[in-house]
Amino acid sequence: MIEYEVARSLVLSSGKTLPPESVLLAEALGRTLAKDIKARENVPPFTKATMDGYAVRAEDTRAAGRDNAVELEVTEDLPAGRISRKSVGPGQAVRIMTGAPLPKGADAVVMVEDTEKSGGRVKVRREVGPGANIGQAGEDLKKGELVLEGGAVIGPAETGLLAAAGLARVPVVSRPKLAVIATGDEIVEPGDRKGPGQIRNSNGPALLAMALRTGADAKYLGIARDRSSSLRAKLARAKGADILVLSGGVSVGDYDLVKDELRTAGVRPVFWQVRIKPGKPVFFGRRGSQLVFGLPGNPTSAMVTFLLFVRPAVERMLGRTNPGPSGGRAVLAEDVVLKPGRTQFLRGVLDAEGAVLNVAPYADQKSGVLRSMVHSRVLIVVPADVSRLEKGRDVEILYIDGA
Repeated sequence: MIEYEVARSLVLSSGKTLPPESVLLAEALGRTLAKDIKARENVPPFTKATMDGYAVRAEDTRAAGRDNAVELEVTEDLPAGRISRKSVGPGQAVRIMTGAPLPKGADAVVMVEDTEKSGGRVKVRREVGPGANIGQAGEDLKKGELVLEGGAVIGPAETGLLAAAGLARVPVVSRPKLAVIATGDEIVEPGDRKGPGQIRNSNGPALLAMALRTGADAKYLGIARDRSSSLRAKLARAKGADILVLSGGVSVGDYDLVKDELRTAGVRPVFWQVRIKPGKPVFFGRRGSQLVFGLPGNPTSAMVTFLLFVRPAVERMLGRTNPGPSGGRAVLAEDVVLKPGRTQFLRGVLDAEGAVLNVAPYADQKSGVLRSMVHSRVLIVVPADVSRLEKGRDVEILYIDGA
């Protein structure tokens, strides 16, 4: 049996970032940038109006007010998407729309709400300073400036920024192929007829969902029954995957079949059993470049060990900067008494009171209570040598779905 940090380190050192591929920007959401992206042009490419109004020389509005309007000649109307060929001179203004390039000679925009149009002239009822209501060329990005670093995950805002920088296609890290196999005679798929002593297979769907959310190209291969032929057939189908995840069949009582079949299939064990709770009997091995994980059959143990070991492996292959669940700190809302000896990951319920983030263990920590994963946002990390945590103590937390 090995310590949690050692096991995690072995997993991370076993994987490597996958090669890049180019995808359309519209298909890049949730993907990981494969390299640094630099701006190909200024964003915005020109100085523009950020309000509907009048482009003016700021000095011409000096002392303007509600009861002391300054009257200017309107020389033209300028909609967005058109460039003025004229220059704004003393005593002149250009009617301008949001997004239109600022005409030469102008250095500010008076909002339309602060004006009154009268024929070919406009009354300005508010003084503005140079730079008012305009966006400078390159104020968001300058040509050659770093837009996003390699390893960044592309979200909606990143998509917009890449579009503004002129990228129609984006270099992203290839998604690791991941296969999920559930094991056991006692489980049946949702919707199938359930016999005496059988339960629904929740691990297959849950682990597939976790893999997809993490960013893997994941497939569910079904249930391998407690027979060598069945497990062997599933392992053969998973050969092309970068990562193979099995659930069930790794505890002391029922491990022999899985262990023998994994060895027969060419899987080299790296570790089996980690000093953690839940999830002690977790298995990790390699079949060539394929990473193989055997997770416990209890639903919450399977999900917790996926979070602690499989997710970091997937994100390592995706080239993420900090693979694995994000962490933080919270204040314990109640006393906790535990049996020491293993690093424990308690499902925790968060409660924010003002600036303070409080956390309390979910009431039922049994490994078969899947509902606890629905109502818990975090795992409370308790070191192996700790037997008691007092209310008000600052504790480490890991976010289950991200902070």
